[in-house]
Amino acid sequence: MDKTIFRGILRGKYIELDEAPPLPNGESVTVEIHSQHAAGTGIRASAGAWADAGDLDQWLEEVYQARHSGRNTE
Repeated sequence: MDKTIFRGILRGKYIELDEAPPLPNGESVTVEIHSQHAAGTGIRASAGAWADAGDLDQWLEEVYQARHSGRNTE
């Protein structure tokens, strides 16, 4: 079979193809993965509402400081 492009969705360690390839079940294949997203966009997409939270670094630092203030570190 010549090189053919199939599109699909990654689900854990499985890839669900949009259409069935013309190969029998159990056929050994080689997969080359190319993401449809630009580098760094995957984490933004998975961040949900936090993706547009403004200065998230500052907020996280404030939460960290509040949680660790007054604790005995010895």
